[in-house]
Amino acid sequence: MSNRAHRFPAKYPVMLRQGPDMLSATICNISTGGACLLGTTSLGKGDTLVLDYAIGQTRATVMWHIGKMAGVKFEDTLSVAGVAVIRSDAKELRRA
Repeated sequence: MSNRAHRFPAKYPVMLRQGPDMLSATICNISTGGACLLGTTSLGKGDTLVLDYAIGQTRATVMWHIGKMAGVKFEDTLSVAGVAVIRSDAKELRRA
């Protein structure tokens, strides 16, 4: 069995800070331990960054990168409530 936390679909815009650079991306799935980001052409495996979003900030490390997608592992796990807020906002964005 896998120890990977359950991932939930999302469509949540975030800003990525990597040193002085700011990049926009979209969380396409999320768990308490990490996320998949879309729109991340300039990231590479091992890069560290900060995700800025409406409810806070999260430090993360890029675990993989293919094309415009990247998987990141959060430095500190998100709370279940934090994941729920991102999922809830994603549902609202899809309805719009």
